[in-house]
Amino acid sequence: MFNAAIKLALILCAILMLASCGNGQKEEASALYKNAEALYNAQMYDSTLSVLDTLYKRYPAETDVIRQGIHLMALAQEQISIAGIAHADSVIAANAPIVKEIEKDFIVVKNPDLVENYRIYKTLKNTPLINRTGLEPRVDDNGNIYLVSLLQGRAVNHTMLRVIAPDGSSAETASVPYDDAQNYRFTNDGITNEMVTFHADQCNEFCKFIADNTDKHLKLEFVGKTSYRIPMQATLKNAIARSYTYSVAIQAGLKAESEKLYYNKRLEVAKKQIEQTQPQ
Repeated sequence: MFNAAIKLALILCAILMLASCGNGQKEEASALYKNAEALYNAQMYDSTLSVLDTLYKRYPAETDVIRQGIHLMALAQEQISIAGIAHADSVIAANAPIVKEIEKDFIVVKNPDLVENYRIYKTLKNTPLINRTGLEPRVDDNGNIYLVSLLQGRAVNHTMLRVIAPDGSSAETASVPYDDAQNYRFTNDGITNEMVTFHADQCNEFCKFIADNTDKHLKLEFVGKTSYRIPMQATLKNAIARSYTYSVAIQAGLKAESEKLYYNKRLEVAKKQIEQTQPQ
């Protein structure tokens, strides 16, 4: 009889402890939710999502609070998406006039031997690269800038380019090893030719440096087993600068279009979740 009473008392204590623990968990979960709600009201939507993520991980058993959190999460996602769309629209609006203004100064080059067309600045039309040592900036159909270099009559075996300003500052392209494709060599009428193509990710900083320093007397250096320098003419500096600006504007617009599509889809999902989790 005495032992039975002790067992019953122990069971009752355990039940009371579990109930007390359960109430504590619910209170903590509710407090965390209220924190997230305050952040949402303060328009701190990313922080709202972060707090709600903590809520889900710490208190997965508190289904009532979790249900409220899912609804609040959808509301925060909605606001983030709306802001993302607005930002994308502003970027598109800012860059569209730049592209429209610059593109009239570019000529589309169509070559059946190439996979895609490209654009060159109008001042380069009458000086084809094949006839001279130098560079030709090009912009492809996706708005990527790239450079083609040609060095005639000198066995430098160049794999990269360097541009040097009077104060000693400089910028370089990436190195493109000889592969008889992107970097290849040929002889024409007894004259050696070294031609290298530098893709956008290999020449972006190089082009930016020139675009930022068109008013300076820049020198172009072909770098390989040896090196060879020539002064960079104003026509070429301007062509590279305009090509770079054109490319940046196109790329910014395309990126914004992609972001807008992403946020529109995200907004659609958020609205559905808001409707589905609406408190009864």
